[in-house]
Amino acid sequence: MNKFKSWCSKIYEALKPPPAQLSIAQQLVITLGSMITICLLYLLNHFLDNENLLLLVPFVVSALMIFTMPTKSMTSAGVILQSYLLCSLIGFAFVYVFDYAQWVMVAAFATCFSLMLLLECLHPPAIILPILIISERLRDYTLAFNPIALDVLVLLITTYLFNKVLMKFLLVKK
Repeated sequence: MNKFKSWCSKIYEALKPPPAQLSIAQQLVITLGSMITICLLYLLNHFLDNENLLLLVPFVVSALMIFTMPTKSMTSAGVILQSYLLCSLIGFAFVYVFDYAQWVMVAAFATCFSLMLLLECLHPPAIILPILIISERLRDYTLAFNPIALDVLVLLITTYLFNKVLMKFLLVKK
């Protein structure tokens, strides 16, 4: 029985999260910023009558990344813009060129990931976009502007405001 308790305590210690490096005030700013950005994304899509809320998923994940990993290059405004532009173009191209099949989603994913690495604009949530476009068989180019471009615009504004204004108050420890 003691070996079992010892083994359990070792597993517990190995799985325990690292101590928080951010103060309560910093965690509050991150939480409020993420929540406000996600609410803005949802409200924008709601008021523009976008019924496909699945397209909102990658943008919500990006909003969380902007606030939780502000010093990473993958959350910079340029990388976010490039990655979403690249992935949406690839998604629409694959929908128009190929009929729906599982391999088409895998090929779009691999193409997006490879090009993002090659072009040094890796932003993982953007890779979800072509999969959603292909799985939903979205062939309407107006989706490229509404909601995709508008949601990217919200993310770019959020990134700009966070980097220019909030970073003065939020000193993130490495």
